[in-house]
Amino acid sequence: MVQMNSRDRVKRALNHLESDRVPIDIGGISTLTTFHRDAYKKLQTHLGMDNPISLTSMPSQSVFPDESMRRRFKADCYPLTIMAPYGSQLSPKIESDGATTYVDEWGVKWRSPKNGLYYDAIGHPLLDCTLDDIEKFNWPDPRDSSRIAGLGKLAKELYEGTDYALIMNGPLYGGVYVPCQWLMGFEEFFLKMILEPRVVEALLDRIVAYHIGQWNLILDEAGKYLEAVVICDDLGTQSSPIMKPSIYRELIKPAHKKIVSFIKSKADIKVIYHSDGAISEFLPDIVDVGFDVLNPLQISAVGMNDTAQLKRDFGKKLSFWGAGCESQSTLTHGTVAEIRAEVEQRVRDLAPGGGLILGSVHNIQRDAPVENVVAFYDALYEFGTKFYK
Repeated sequence: MVQMNSRDRVKRALNHLESDRVPIDIGGISTLTTFHRDAYKKLQTHLGMDNPISLTSMPSQSVFPDESMRRRFKADCYPLTIMAPYGSQLSPKIESDGATTYVDEWGVKWRSPKNGLYYDAIGHPLLDCTLDDIEKFNWPDPRDSSRIAGLGKLAKELYEGTDYALIMNGPLYGGVYVPCQWLMGFEEFFLKMILEPRVVEALLDRIVAYHIGQWNLILDEAGKYLEAVVICDDLGTQSSPIMKPSIYRELIKPAHKKIVSFIKSKADIKVIYHSDGAISEFLPDIVDVGFDVLNPLQISAVGMNDTAQLKRDFGKKLSFWGAGCESQSTLTHGTVAEIRAEVEQRVRDLAPGGGLILGSVHNIQRDAPVENVVAFYDALYEFGTKFYK
């Protein structure tokens, strides 16, 4: 097959067509297919690179892979993100116990312990909220054009000056119900879904309106340059769904449908859905909502490890993004031979007929040996190229 460029390669994969090789993603989903900052520093040192590190997320400490890293591992995607509005830049504070805290534009307070790896949400502005509290909350303005300042210009420059597939990462922590957890608190949100569903519905209505306002700005500015956009809402733990499917269908699914329908009414574009965990029970719903792509395919979760069966059941309706190697065990504790064998199996299971973009299963963490990380990404290219020959 004739050699293709990155954009064509990704476009074909997302349309369930084979190409010259399986596309590779490093950081295209900006907070979810990249590296923890410590893992990235280790990899840079190992490869003799020393470019400055830019974060894509404070809570997860995920990084924006620089051009030298993308080229080294033959990445095909490039992430685009929105910004907080002018005047709402973060102001981290060192507490007396050495922890670092900050409050984001939504009023959520985050904390990382001294020498910590991540930030946790510890202050929730809508904890114990009522319908009246939701109405009176100081909602950020989704129509604030400062959020997308320079986005159209950057997208045009990247589209015309590179062959990357451009991936737009969504607003409001990327999600629909996950932001409700940050705003209400995890326990409170789950309790209210059962005890006060009207309060949850009211909050979701606000979240949906915010998303639609943001996506309207984004797609007007840059939609014609994009291959895909991302929505993130974790529906599973490692062993089970995080909520009953019936509750998802009653409360969350309608919100997902409204947003996806709006996005597709604005642009001819694929919508990526990110959810970790054991989500096999939700896959028919994910298809029904109109999502086109599933990330990351967490193969260590219950019901998600038979990738050949998942391809048979859903491969004509969903593309798979990630899935390259189990990050929690094989990549971290396995041998290079085991990593290569797992990558080869995932390619064999998921690549037939297109519909696969290879990458990590969520972000690579600092306990992953750099030799394993290099072997992993090299194996993505090797086996992804061999398969379509």
